[in-house]
Amino acid sequence: MSGVDPVSGTRLEPHAPSTVETRPERMLLTERAADYLRAGPADSRSLIASVCQLSALPDVVADHMAASLLGGHPTFVRTLDGRWRLSESPAPAWRALPADEEPPLSSLSFAVVDVETTGSRPDGGDRITEIAVVTVRDGRIDDVYERLVNPERSIPPFITRLTNITWEMVCDKAPFRDVCDEILRVLEGHVFVAHNASFDWRFVSAEVVRAQGRELAGRRLCTVRLARRLLPQLRSRSLDWVARHYNVEIDPGKRHRAAGDALATAHCLLRLLDDARGHGCERWSDLERFLAAATHTRKRRGRRAPAMPRPVDRDTTA
Repeated sequence: MSGVDPVSGTRLEPHAPSTVETRPERMLLTERAADYLRAGPADSRSLIASVCQLSALPDVVADHMAASLLGGHPTFVRTLDGRWRLSESPAPAWRALPADEEPPLSSLSFAVVDVETTGSRPDGGDRITEIAVVTVRDGRIDDVYERLVNPERSIPPFITRLTNITWEMVCDKAPFRDVCDEILRVLEGHVFVAHNASFDWRFVSAEVVRAQGRELAGRRLCTVRLARRLLPQLRSRSLDWVARHYNVEIDPGKRHRAAGDALATAHCLLRLLDDARGHGCERWSDLERFLAAATHTRKRRGRRAPAMPRPVDRDTTA
């Protein structure tokens, strides 16, 4: 089975079955590493803590794990000071501040993003059909941006059944490249937030790369990860479950549409941040440490990742 590495873009040639079985897990980890490093260089310990959800590792162990995972991979480079970066990292949209200069979480603004797409693989030709960005500032919802986008390809019937977005709704809309600058202006200066943030980030980043040849960079926050840490008692951390926990109402007619889901996520974000402050998260670095120290991990004993990706017949972002 051949395919394309979602991180490096290189073609993967056929291998023996035993190799195929283990590749998806490694690809997932390198993809997470690339996502993390798009915000800028990082040392091995913080990188492995985020990618593998392992905290309090000795430096020598973290260095060994990072070297085993990323060493020799064309996407990653180790700098002279021992940190890891992407081989062609764009300048980050923000730079870390010393702890005594770091602004409190309450002073940050957030861009809560939801995208509807033609499928689950931006590296496999899937495109955005709708995007919404809800700006959260000073503890309240400040603005809502939403737009249908011409994906320049067909929309599979099962996607239409899920989102109610038809080709007729988008065929006369502008493609992403024509609205890319507008969308980047909406995102600029805010923390990128989404429910299953890696999904939305990958799609928006892929569209920006396609349109302008550059990638997104900056802080990101995943409300699924935050909910796993703060709400371990919930059977699921899907958007429906988290919203129900916080008594956030979602209009059934707007579920699985970008604006409806982004608004619900924004309301949940405000409640999650309030709960996080109860765990000592007053600044961004506090929140990062809180998430990195997560002990609630999903064990996969006895389960093998499928050699072929599953079809998208459900909402992968919620």
